[in-house]
Amino acid sequence: DSHLKTRKDGAEVFQIKDQRHVSYWMNQAFLVLLVVRNSAGEVRWMEVRDWLREATDNGKKKVTQIVFEGERFDVMSIRRWRERLLGQSPPI
Repeated sequence: DSHLKTRKDGAEVFQIKDQRHVSYWMNQAFLVLLVVRNSAGEVRWMEVRDWLREATDNGKKKVTQIVFEGERFDVMSIRRWRERLLGQSPPI
């Protein structure tokens, strides 16, 4: 719970304390995942490399936080990611 702060509008945000991280994450060849576990044991994840590229206009704007819109980390979310990345349905 301590890594996400809730704004007045209800959005959860992850503070980026070092701008070098933004550049590093944006320039990765592969996906960068932010994974958060709360005190109730629920795990959520979000791809942040492309989110940061868009939010910073490919590095032209400074970003100090990520609006965390993570989805549950479970079997179904992994299957959805697999379908998005590979462009195919999983075997039944």
